[in-house]
Amino acid sequence: MATAIDYASDPLSEILVATDFSPTATLVLDRAIDLARRHGSELALVHVMQTELPAFASSEMIVVTSDYADRLRDASSEALEHEAERARAAGITVTTHLEHGIPAQRITAQADALGANLIVIGARGHTRFEHLLLGSVVESVVRQAHQPVLTVHPGDRRPVEPVGTLLFPTDLSRDSEAALDAAIHLLARRPQHRILLVHAFHLAPSVVPFTGFGDVVPPTFSDDAQAIAEAAAKPVVDRLRRRGFDVEAVIQRGDPAEVVLGLAARRDVDVIAIATHVRSPLRRFLLGSTTLRVVEYAACPVLTVHAPAH
Repeated sequence: MATAIDYASDPLSEILVATDFSPTATLVLDRAIDLARRHGSELALVHVMQTELPAFASSEMIVVTSDYADRLRDASSEALEHEAERARAAGITVTTHLEHGIPAQRITAQADALGANLIVIGARGHTRFEHLLLGSVVESVVRQAHQPVLTVHPGDRRPVEPVGTLLFPTDLSRDSEAALDAAIHLLARRPQHRILLVHAFHLAPSVVPFTGFGDVVPPTFSDDAQAIAEAAAKPVVDRLRRRGFDVEAVIQRGDPAEVVLGLAARRDVDVIAIATHVRSPLRRFLLGSTTLRVVEYAACPVLTVHAPAH
């Protein structure tokens, strides 16, 4: 069956893998090796050194020798080469890049310089304290990167491919559909893959222009929103089915992030792909809370794809 995507053209020629040598980074490299083997990709391993002490540290807490930076550089180089050898043993062509500076900035700059098609990075921790100290790197990469970003979560040992079910949250805009095409091109390139198209709508009682309902939205409002969303989703579903994909549209009232995370857990989703809708530096800074919550808390890998700029 003919499709709108040229499946003969594999977009994953260069994958950048960000590593901090943590247990999660080991999983990240495993996923990247698997992707590289399936797509014939080369890997670029990037580690960003930070020789500065944490802001909350003091000289009384940590003793730093005069050759600390040199020792850190040597240890980082050795660890980076060890990771590279693991990939080479799997038959993958690898380059290593030891950087110094602000991690997110150096990772995204290297991705641009190398012409990477995908960034693979680990999400670390789900507690508020861990999020404060460690999560900002992942969030900043998702905000700043021009490439799609695949986030792998701690303890998730499932392979990224083959993709059985891809969940795509959508606001049913053209931008979302373009991002879905990009996600399909990257990870779900065969029509037998299942696509779960999810649209969540939220009706807050405070915006209902009537009184006397308390915290309850009148059923007619919910029913109308459901019908409008189903009608808007139908052309997208029909187009995907004509291309041979097994598609299910789920239209559900509720907080979008909670709906997406709940469905992903219940339906054994392999990958969540989500559009970031970044059109300006301000929007890049104010990346939606739904995207960030899904990236942080999903149990499966999350692929973030920037919707096209206009």
